[in-house]
Amino acid sequence: MPFRQGTVSYARCAVTSGSPPQAIDTAVLTKLNKNRIRPEACGNGVAMTSGWIAGRHLFDLDFTHESNSFSGALLASLRTDTVGVPPALKRAYRALAEDELRGGTATDRNLSRADRMEAKERAEQRCMHEIGEGRWRKIAERPVLWDLAGSVVLSPVDAEAAFTQLRGVFAETFDCHLERQAAGRRAVCDAETLGLKRTLQDTQLDAFVSPPAAVATDSEGAPKRIGEHPEPPWAAGDPLDFFGNVFLLWLWWKCDCAEGLVELGKGRESTEVALVAERLVDLDCAWGVTGAINLRGDAPTRSPEAARALASGKMPRRIGLTLAADGQQWRCTLQGDRMSVSGLVLPKPVEPPQSIRELVEERVNSTLIFDRTLGGLYEAFLCERLSASWKSVRSGIREWIQERAAGRVSKSVAIARS
Repeated sequence: MPFRQGTVSYARCAVTSGSPPQAIDTAVLTKLNKNRIRPEACGNGVAMTSGWIAGRHLFDLDFTHESNSFSGALLASLRTDTVGVPPALKRAYRALAEDELRGGTATDRNLSRADRMEAKERAEQRCMHEIGEGRWRKIAERPVLWDLAGSVVLSPVDAEAAFTQLRGVFAETFDCHLERQAAGRRAVCDAETLGLKRTLQDTQLDAFVSPPAAVATDSEGAPKRIGEHPEPPWAAGDPLDFFGNVFLLWLWWKCDCAEGLVELGKGRESTEVALVAERLVDLDCAWGVTGAINLRGDAPTRSPEAARALASGKMPRRIGLTLAADGQQWRCTLQGDRMSVSGLVLPKPVEPPQSIRELVEERVNSTLIFDRTLGGLYEAFLCERLSASWKSVRSGIREWIQERAAGRVSKSVAIARS
């Protein structure tokens, strides 16, 4: 129930095709009810079943406007039931059945083929009986928040199996295609909107430092050539996912050298976002040579270890952030290549909510505002990364990395502190 209470974690998905509803009406609630979870279907020859629940708890199947409709957004949960008796237990049950057929003792008497088949059937029946009693069942609940106006679905489906389950049930329920938006795919969509798709196609990961001197090896341990541009091993799924890592580096650089301020939009519609990098930073070598490092503490991005990691060719994979915009403040951990959010702490309401529904509605609105703010930051980064000014920005980041490694503080930081 993270969207309803507690911290929030999610991966961002987009509804890319189909005929999504324009509003959450009775027809939408009927579709949810039609595709609700049916736990009884799991276990009778079926290892897994998925379906909707209303989301207040695991057994909540009461789909109503009161429980599932909040400011034009649909809030429900996907429940997945999986059954599986441990293999060691199956073998034990079969061995016990074989002992019974031998007369109740573990003798060395050989059993006929028919006896062995009967023992196997007895073991399977015992397993099915225990499954019917509710044993050996694993239940997973994943909240789903669908912003109909923005065609965006937020849900903790970072793992491929979880996303596949959500995509299948979503398509069956609403006849719409769901696409996960990691950093690469999101960069393509934003670049197309900004008219920069052609520039994006020719983009490679920037080398902010010289390639490591250590020898790189392939998956079989053989030496491989290190190119001028790093090819991060974690971006194997989508080669453009590296944009998310450069985005984290850009945010880190903004925090150190631009007082953590980023302006979104222009003119009267502009919004200023204040950033602080804190709590944690995970880095990995973009060339796949010098390994990874995970730093924790009050200000890990300012530590000497972080400076040395950047100088050795490592790129940020995850970073702890605090964002403030439009009078709200959020704290989260952001994984760059996947563009997934975890541990999102929402701001407390200014006025105490008068009901549980009012509290949930405020949380839903705050989550969507945060996601749009984060999307605005990524779009601002892409505008700069795909523009002619990037050459100057890249030089500034390189100089900043060198100064950090040398133990010096950049002029902009020194001025900000004076």
